[in-house]
Amino acid sequence: MADIRLMSAFGTVPGDAQEGILRVLRHALETVALEDGSFTRAKAVFTESDEQCVFTVELDAGRKAPIPLILDLELLEDAVTDSGRQALLTEEVRQYVRRTLAS
Repeated sequence: MADIRLMSAFGTVPGDAQEGILRVLRHALETVALEDGSFTRAKAVFTESDEQCVFTVELDAGRKAPIPLILDLELLEDAVTDSGRQALLTEEVRQYVRRTLAS
């Protein structure tokens, strides 16, 4: 299992929804690490302000994508309870990880 550290800052999302969003983001990163075996450590930062969501990740102590991943807040909220939306989120994170490793 990859060592994943996830930091966050929220602006408008209520506290109970914050926990769910962080849980699905962590799950997406863990799934990508397990299935792809492409990284062993990740430092991720998620920020939300006025419903704009930005996700960045540093993999294996140094590999960072030059452009952050912009996520849809509705997708994140839906992914908490909908496995289909969770799969879409995981695929977005997977593509972002691949771009990060290629940079």
